[in-house]
Parts: sequence; structure tokens; C-alpha cells
Amino acid sequence: MYKLSVEEIIEKINREEVFSATNTAGGFTLHIEKYVPFICAAVHDGSSMSDFLTGQCALDERSRWNEEDPFTGKFIESLPIRIIGNDSRYYYDLNRSEEEAIYDVAWGKVVWREPLTPDVKLLSLSRHREFYAVLNALIKKIETKFGAAILYDIHSYNYQREVIEHAHPVFNLGTENVNKHRYGKYVTRLLKELKKISFDNIENTVAENDVFFGRGYVSKFVTKNFENTVVMPIEVKKIYCDENTGDIYPEVIDRITEGMKKAIMATSLYFNNRECDQKISNKTKLLSNVDDPVLLSIDKKLYKMLRSFETLLYVNPKNLEQSRKQFFDSNYRKEPEFTYRPLNIDPYELKKRLYELPVADIYDISIQRLYKDIIQEYAITIDMLAARGTDDFLYNSLRLYGKPDKVDVMNANYIIQSYGLDNEAPKTLTKEEVRQRFAFALKEWNMGGKLTFGKNMAARMMVNSAKKTLVINEKAKFNENDIKLLSQHEIGVHMLTTMNANKQPLKFLLLGTPNNVETQEGLAVLSEFLTGTMHINRLKDLAYRVIAVNMMVKGKGFREIFEYFVDEYHFTRDKAFDLTARVMRGGGFTKDYLYLRGFIKIYNQHKRGDSFEHLLIGKTSVEYSDLLKELIGRGYVKRPQHTNDIFKTGEVDDEIMTYILQSTRSIESHIEF
Repeated sequence: MYKLSVEEIIEKINREEVFSATNTAGGFTLHIEKYVPFICAAVHDGSSMSDFLTGQCALDERSRWNEEDPFTGKFIESLPIRIIGNDSRYYYDLNRSEEEAIYDVAWGKVVWREPLTPDVKLLSLSRHREFYAVLNALIKKIETKFGAAILYDIHSYNYQREVIEHAHPVFNLGTENVNKHRYGKYVTRLLKELKKISFDNIENTVAENDVFFGRGYVSKFVTKNFENTVVMPIEVKKIYCDENTGDIYPEVIDRITEGMKKAIMATSLYFNNRECDQKISNKTKLLSNVDDPVLLSIDKKLYKMLRSFETLLYVNPKNLEQSRKQFFDSNYRKEPEFTYRPLNIDPYELKKRLYELPVADIYDISIQRLYKDIIQEYAITIDMLAARGTDDFLYNSLRLYGKPDKVDVMNANYIIQSYGLDNEAPKTLTKEEVRQRFAFALKEWNMGGKLTFGKNMAARMMVNSAKKTLVINEKAKFNENDIKLLSQHEIGVHMLTTMNANKQPLKFLLLGTPNNVETQEGLAVLSEFLTGTMHINRLKDLAYRVIAVNMMVKGKGFREIFEYFVDEYHFTRDKAFDLTARVMRGGGFTKDYLYLRGFIKIYNQHKRGDSFEHLLIGKTSVEYSDLLKELIGRGYVKRPQHTNDIFKTGEVDDEIMTYILQSTRSIESHIEF
């Protein structure tokens, strides 16, 4: 961090430079990562005080902390222009005029052991003047560039003191100095956006002028000196710490930080489009694209740790065919005892290294939380794989993938009972014909990638992302429609997203965002549907998986599930074995119900006209759609090099299939019955 004189800082602002600097005296820090029509300030974030004044102060550090606004600077750290007070408000209060900035008594407590001399006060007030000189220059630049500006003045307040025990809003907007006739709609919008922030076990309440009224000097100074800048003073209830003990609640801090980012971005775009001369097209354009070296370092290390980590390789039984034979030869009495490829990792050591990554140092809160989520999901995956063959495998599979709920089961049963089976063409292609056709399909997509056959596979095909290889089950049978369907599914989505992710500067897209199975399989199955290669038997196969997973989760064993599908749905014994093995491998693998759930979810989005371009940049999930679009807009990741036009041009004239899908209940609105 550079130290610059106030004059140097103002010169850089006037030249519209991007920089971060602390003034020479150390009283405040200014970050400008991009010139945008809004400024964030946290004038009470700091706790510094000169050594001399610390000795003179009658209050200890803990007592001062109680009335400072800790972490308010962090709440705005993801935003491009922020000015942060480094000094304690007991040194001088930036939210008071010069005449009132130095306390003798504050909140009923004597501040100084002896009255401060005029010279000491003047020195403190010089730091106060420097702050306002820079703030003045900064707002002048923003008004000149955009014609108008909005300043978010962030504070926090104690709520456990008896004197204000009645106060309850988590976010309070003080608008006494706001011209409501001109700016009232932005007050309403900001309150609406703040209300969207959610917490676990804490009700979010938002109010205007409930606790504080926005009477601070920041608001008065700006309102007096600038005709086209509005100040929005926000008070945050100290739900993020125990104000009496000083204990911090990091998860709540993160929720406030991310929520504040979204609320300020949405309000600022709304303001820009109505008040500013220079219009900005979307929220992403209001964020910086400055490289974060911490992010790049963590992304590289995370990928290096996990790049060879293919879950299915460790879940697929090595002795699948041998187990099948023993099961059949014993007249279904000898249930399979699957064996698995040894892990080539030390689970404890790998998790330790993952948790040691300094993810909290990534400056953008949304990206920071994404990487935390990725690490947490991989930690659960590691626990799951380390527990293969035990009850803990199922427990961790449930943590990772969840289980079917009533809506999933209802949809599955509806699909199974809705229509008869297709008359499929026999699966008569030879192994060499299968190889030739998939090799041709790979060549047609022109993305690269290799092709090989694999043994002991529960699925007919899979993509090994780490090796960029399409793996075909050597025991599987195919017909011509299977080639078209699986080419679209495996190559047109899974291989495509692998190849796109490989071209990205950030490699987390090769590892995958959390819950990417549901989205990626949903896209893959939708691509089958839109090409017209999906048939009713295929849709029912996805539904059968839901039923099988649901039975397994409810405690049914291998033989019970196997015999149920043979007796109830007239499965051949090989088909029933394959389905049962898919859900029982590892000790209970719940992943397979997500194919149908993901398909219905993605199908409904397709019906709404949603674009899937951002979901094709790598192993993505719809839950991170907004962040993925933001990362593309900011230049952190690229638009997909390879696309699948079927998501734009695909049309289906199969009235029966369309009717069935439109009759399923939306997964996005799971209703308890």
C-alpha cells in the first residue's frame, strides 16, 4: 500500500488514475479500482491512535472498540471506490464537524485523563481536514465524469445497551439530509435491496430513520457542497459480533458483505440510469476488473491439488462383472461385495491443505465465498470416498448430493406411469462400429479429446475431465439412436464444458462449482430432448433412478431393490442389476436422482427463454449464474469458445414427450404434501 500526500492523492484523482493509497499521516485509505458513479465510505472502521494519545486516553482499547464501527470497511471491500477511516473516532470523529470532532466526554464516559492542549487538538483536526479535502476532490471528479453521484456512508450500532434496547432493525437508513422529493425512489430501492439479505437464524429487518437519522457530518458536508450527490447513511446492527465480549461471527460478516455488495450495485445501477449523463449498461460494469494476485494464486494451487480427482473413478467397483456373476449364480442370495480402486491421496492431508488456502484474503466477497464453497464440497467428497464400503459413505453422499424429496418421487412415478414404452431398434452395433461412430462424432465437434473403452463401468459412457477422454463401457450395447443421443449428451455438453473450462484463466471451472452435477446433467439431458433423440424409454430410465435412490435411502438392500424392478417393472436381470449397482456402489450413491431433477429444472428455464451460454464455460451450476455472468463481464473468465447451438435452435415436435414434461411439477417450487 502506497503512502501519498493529500496533494498527490488529489492529483491522481484529477488525472483519473486507478490506485490505492494511504495518506502520509495514515488517517485514511482510498481505493479506486474503477471510476464509477458511486462511492463507499466507512469513516469509523479504524481504531488507530497515536502513541501519545493512547497514553492520554482514559479508555482502554476494548472500551474504544465498543463505540467504533469494526468491519464496516470489510462490508464494502468488494466495491471499486471506497474510502476507509483508519483512526479511532476517539482520536477525532470524521462524522462530526471540526468543532465537535474531538470528544471530552463520549457516551457518558470521560475520554482523556487530562484535557488535550490546543496544539494536540489542532494536529488531530489536520487529519480531519485532509480526509475532507480528498473526499471533496473525489466527489467533484465523479460529478464531473457522470453528472451525479451517490455516496454510501456505512456505520454500525450497538443494540445490547439498555438505553437503545428497543432498537431492532438490522439495517437502518438515515435520510434526514436526503432530498426525498428528488431522491426518494433511490431510498426505496436501497431499502428493498437490503431487505433481500438473508441470515441463518436471524431475521433481517430494514427501517428508515428508526434508530439513527443520517445527521452525521459526512451527509451534511456532501449535501451542502454538492448539488448532484446524494448520501445514503446505512447503520448496521452489530449482529456480526458480541459487542460486550468482542467475539466475532465471520459467517454473518460474510453475509452482510455479500448482501451489501449486491444491494449497492443494484441501487447504483438504478441511480445511474436515471441521474447520470454517462449511462452504464449493467451491474457488472460497475465493478472493477483489477487482477487479484491472491485469487490467481489460490486458483492455481487448488487446481494443482484436485486436478486428478475424478469421483467416479473411485466409486465404480473394480469387480462389477464378477459380482454380477456371483449374484446371479447364487440365485440372488449372495449380494455384491464391491471392491474399489485405492485412493491415491491421504484424505486427512489433502483436506488440511485445502483448508490452509488463504481464501479469506480474496478481496471480492462473492468470489471468496465461491472458493469456500468449492473447498467445502471437495472436503465432503474426500470424506465420502474415504468411507467407501461403510455407512459413512451414504451419510456423506447425502451431504454432497442430497436425496429425492416428495416432488422428485412424484415426478418419477408420473413419468413411469404416463405412457407405454417405445419400440426401440435392437442394440446391434459392434464394438468397432461404436468406436468409429463416436470417433467421428468427436471429430465433428472439432474440440479435440480422446476416445477409449473402459471396464467395470456402471454407466454406458462417461467423460474423464482430467484426461479429456470419452470413456465407453466395453460391455454396453448401442444402436444408431444411442450414438446420436449419447454424442449430444457426452460430447455436446460434458466434453464441451471440459474443453471450455480448459481454456479459462481460472481453473476452478475444471473442478466445478458446487452442485454442478444437477445442472450439467440437466443440460446434457435437455440437449438430447432438443435434438429429438430422447425417447420415452430414456426418460423413464431417469425416473427409475429416482425410485431406486429413494428406496436405497429408505434402507432397502441390494436384493430388495433388484427384485422390485424385476417384479414391478419387468426389468431384465442385467438391467435391474446395472440400475441397483449404480445406486448401491460405494455404500449408497445418491447422485443418480439428480439427472431427472436437473432436466426438469433446466427444461423449465429453457421454456422461459433463459440463455445457457454462461453455463457452458465449464463445470457450472445454475445457483452461481449471477456470479458466472459477473465474472464474464469483468473479464475474469472468458465466454465459451465452444457452444452448442441446440440450446438456441432446437425444436421438438414430440407432443407426447412435451406434454409429459409440462405436466411435471417444477423442482424450483418443491411443495410439501
